[in-house]
Order: sequence, then C-alpha cells, then structure tokens
Amino acid sequence: MISGRTALYGIVGWPVGHSLSPAMQHAAFAFHGLDAAYVPLAVMPERLEDGLRGAHALHLRGLNVTIPHKQAAAAACLRLDPVAAAVGAANVLKRVDEGWEGFNTDATALRQLLEEAGVKAGARVLLVGAGGAARAGAWAALELGGTLRVVARRGDQARALAADMRRAFPARPAVEVAAWEALAAEAAGADAILNGTSVGLPGHEPRLPGVAFRAGQVALDMVYGDTAFTREAQAAGARVVRGEEMLVRQGAHAFTIWTGLPAPEAVMVAALQRARESTTR
Repeated sequence: MISGRTALYGIVGWPVGHSLSPAMQHAAFAFHGLDAAYVPLAVMPERLEDGLRGAHALHLRGLNVTIPHKQAAAAACLRLDPVAAAVGAANVLKRVDEGWEGFNTDATALRQLLEEAGVKAGARVLLVGAGGAARAGAWAALELGGTLRVVARRGDQARALAADMRRAFPARPAVEVAAWEALAAEAAGADAILNGTSVGLPGHEPRLPGVAFRAGQVALDMVYGDTAFTREAQAAGARVVRGEEMLVRQGAHAFTIWTGLPAPEAVMVAALQRARESTTR
C-alpha cells in the first residue's frame, strides 16, 4: 500500500517497460521492512531534463538511469561522484535539496565482475559500443590495468570515449579505437569482450556480426536475458558474465547509496529470477 509516507524511487529510460529493476528493488525494500516503492518512468530523450525536474519536484528519493539517458543524466546533475565524473555517465541519482547527485554503480559493478572473472593487468579488452553503459566498461577495464580497444558503429562516439578515458587514466595503457568493420578480427585477439551495445535487447539486432568466442576468453554482456552473445560464448567455453549479474550488482550498490543499508543481494537475485520466469510464461 502506497501512502503519503511512502518513499518513492524509480528507473528512467526509453523504453523502460522491459526493466526488471522494480522487482529487484521492491524485494530489497521488503527485506529491510522499508515503506518504499520503485516505479518505471518512461522518458523520451528530448524530455530528460523535464523528467528529472519533475521527479525532483515530486520528491522521489532516488533514480536509476538506463538507456539512452546515462550521459545526459550526468550532465544534468549538480555534482558527480569521482567514478561518474571519470566515466562521463550516471546510472544512479540521489535526491538532495537543490537537485540530483550522480553516481556510476555500473562501473564499480563491472570492475568487480571482471576481476572475479579473471581480468587483470595486461589483459587485452575489447569494448563493443561507446554509449553510457560502454563507458562504464571502459573505466572498469582500465581500473584493472587492461589495455582497451573500442569498436562502435559511431566512430565519433568511440573516439570521444577514448579521449575521455585517456584523460581519466593518463598513466594507464593506451586506449585505441578500431573500425566497426574490424570487429571480428579484434574479437579474435581479445582476452575479454564486453558488449556495451543495444544488441540483444528486445527489438534490436540479435547478435554482434562476425564475433566468434573461444575457450578461456571472458565474455561479458551488459544486456540481460537470454542473449545470443551469452549462448554463443558459453558454447565456446568462454567465461561468461551475464547481464543479470551486472544488473544485480549495480542495483545493490544503488540501494545502499539511497538507503545507507546493506543490500540483500541474494534476495535481489531470487526476485530477479522470479520476475524473469513470470515474463516467459
């Protein structure tokens, strides 16, 4: 039951109807006995600033931000934490009296997941994509001391990402950009492949063209669900990191930022699984 005392949170995206974050965050609120609710908020790209002002005026306590708003959300924040500032994108907003503080829990989650998968200093990391989620992957790879190659359909976006990462990590190995047409060759030479594109999302292309995985490679998909990327990587014997793992880890960090409480990660994983099962019936 939502009352006048209920703390409101939400996720802003376009589209946002596919999001499983509400189920996951409601489970975390219930675990801690919080009077809180979390709602999906569909906001067109050209109306993002209006949407954020409206959410603030309506006294929402915090927001997740998803495709395609992460970079624009960072620009709209009063201040950013050091990770969001380095990445140039924010996927978590916390309400303060004057506006929003921005954080990037995608990046910290990805760093942890890549490290757990065995990515370390000197690893050759291929990042596919150059949007807000991909920027988090770039930061994570460089934090771990990897060398980074970026391939994206939009070369200008890839070059801008590379330039920002060089400024953020001046002492780290070089960040290089390769042409989209070189994707298959770049994938063949990589120790880890990170999909930071919309490939695999409902209504988008099902697979990355020409990418072939191999045993021992790390394959991380930022898209959650049953994707061709994870199926093909698993069949080849790669060490697969699924989008659901990123979703839960970044969501757990977001929960703690908003509430100051430890996130019940196992509870959130179970809620996510139940939500996925219900959508496939």
